[in-house]
Amino acid sequence: MVDGDDCGQVHILEMVTLFWLFFMSALFIIQIHIPDSASIAGDATLELTAEDAIHRGLAEAAIGELADNRLVELLAAGDRQGACTLLLSGLSPTIDGECWLARNAEPSAPHGDGVEASGSSITVHRLLQVDSDAWTISLDVWYRGGGN
Repeated sequence: MVDGDDCGQVHILEMVTLFWLFFMSALFIIQIHIPDSASIAGDATLELTAEDAIHRGLAEAAIGELADNRLVELLAAGDRQGACTLLLSGLSPTIDGECWLARNAEPSAPHGDGVEASGSSITVHRLLQVDSDAWTISLDVWYRGGGN
């Protein structure tokens, strides 16, 4: 049987043990490495660069007088290679891309001098009406070397 003085010592020992248990649990939780969420800034930069490349193609003056801009002129002539080369040349030097084109209901196919993605990529789409045809323009872009 435990007398009154020994009972108080047992309660103090219990409290010290509980404090140590909670302290070590908190220390363990603090040391768990939780990775930061991926930054969307890189994705936004890629998206804006691809959109700018399309806008540059639409802003470049046409060589002939049959179209308002160079991109529409190339698509109206059926020069898919030239249209994609124009779009890919508008990308920043640190970004690579691949250009996909489709007319009306046909499947999209790559054209131009693009290369395959070497990392995560963003694709920007644009629907463009050229004469009686609806063109789907897709630019798949990523950072050169695959890094962010």
